[in-house]
Amino acid sequence: MKNPIEKYEKLLGFLPGFLIRWLEGVLKKNPRFKAMIEEEDRKVAQMLERSLKPYHSTFKRHHALPEGGIERERILEEIRAMQELERPKWEDGYVSGAIYHGDPLHIDFLNRVYALQSQSNPLHSDLFPSATKFEAEIVSMVAGFSGRGDQAPGVCGTVTSGGTESILLAMKVYRDRARRTKGVRRPEVILSTTAHAAFDKAADYFGIKLIKIPVNQHFVLEPSRVEARVNSRTIAIVGSAPAFPHGVIDPIDQLSGIARRNGVGFHTDACLGGFVLPFAEQVGFSVPIVDFRLPGVTSMSIDTHKYGFAAKGTSVVLYRDEELRREQYFTATEWPGGLYFSPTLMGSRPGALSATCWASLLSVGAEGYRKMARKLLEAGSFLKTEAAKIPGIRVLGDPLWILAFASDEVDIYEVMDRMGERGWNLNGLHHPPCFHIALTLRHLEPGVLARFVADLAWSVAEARRSPGKSGGMAPVYGMASSLPFRGLVADLLKKTLDAIYRV
Repeated sequence: MKNPIEKYEKLLGFLPGFLIRWLEGVLKKNPRFKAMIEEEDRKVAQMLERSLKPYHSTFKRHHALPEGGIERERILEEIRAMQELERPKWEDGYVSGAIYHGDPLHIDFLNRVYALQSQSNPLHSDLFPSATKFEAEIVSMVAGFSGRGDQAPGVCGTVTSGGTESILLAMKVYRDRARRTKGVRRPEVILSTTAHAAFDKAADYFGIKLIKIPVNQHFVLEPSRVEARVNSRTIAIVGSAPAFPHGVIDPIDQLSGIARRNGVGFHTDACLGGFVLPFAEQVGFSVPIVDFRLPGVTSMSIDTHKYGFAAKGTSVVLYRDEELRREQYFTATEWPGGLYFSPTLMGSRPGALSATCWASLLSVGAEGYRKMARKLLEAGSFLKTEAAKIPGIRVLGDPLWILAFASDEVDIYEVMDRMGERGWNLNGLHHPPCFHIALTLRHLEPGVLARFVADLAWSVAEARRSPGKSGGMAPVYGMASSLPFRGLVADLLKKTLDAIYRV
């Protein structure tokens, strides 16, 4: 039985999206097509079972509460055993992003802070005033290196649970402000196709239409194409600093200027770059300004749990002034349970995460972030230079420390699989097919980058010598990248989530 990709991809590539969606619905009712898709699903399910559930044969599975409870020390032993199995990969620098600091002393410090604040909840500010201190100072410190100054003295914000929540909240703010001040009922946001998927989630949640502009051959969003799409329904324009897939920074100065001239909001998504770019600038690197020093920038998202080195689960969303931030807040004045107000999407929140974030910022300090930025950009430059020496591989765009690799000569997903055989855990991307590595402090340890380059050269050579023999996730990435039936790809992703929650 032929793979449905091979049979339909070239035939359908020229059809408009609405016809492809109609044809997908028709084919789903065809027994032969359904059998082909079920066969592909079976293969993918087997791969997912191996990759997502490696502990099935190692640790006991708990389908229901144990009758009498399990001894705490036994539970701790099992958690320690899993930790020991998982730690070497990220500790030795084999992982893209994910663990941004990873030094045992830093981890131990954050764990001690968390233990001291494990019962804290910022929702109860009267009971835990420490939480309000931590969060107010986190916002102030981040605003301080994100352009707050004479031209933008009122920069303010809130602490959130991560970059996705920061983005969701900013988009909600622009939707609500445009509805209140301009009567906009069908809001639109203009952004590039490489902007983070969190904007798609925000659009889905809040009824916003995304106007997606393809990037150019350098993976940059062209300002002229953005300006041509601004209309009376536009509530905001988005720029990435940098974009997650290829590590390329959009022209924030020009894009925010368009937003300002048209009286709409502009959001800089600096979840990845917010702790790198300002400090790289301070140590002499030529990097673009992306923050509130640009008069058109009205909000930013900056993840403290990435290059800010806080524990996972915190981010900051910043606004140019308090009036804009107030659009984010939720209040309920008529609830029988009392007056209720909350600054973010969640009500109760783990105050311990805010405490560890605050502690991380204080312990690293500005000089620590300057050193980090210098080393990251130097490492990115080294990796670009060395990758250029490998036949058959190329770096996309002009990134700084997040590098995407593609190839016109070999299947890049097979290269990624071969890198997996060498222990690397990298991010598979598509449109175009490629994978990337987000450099962190783990990659700055002695020998790690040299090992990456050597393994990359070996992987390209192996993919060239034995195409189709990797036996990993290459077929899955190939299908997700090329199959015109995007509904089937969405179904596959939902089945992946089902598999995660299956005991």
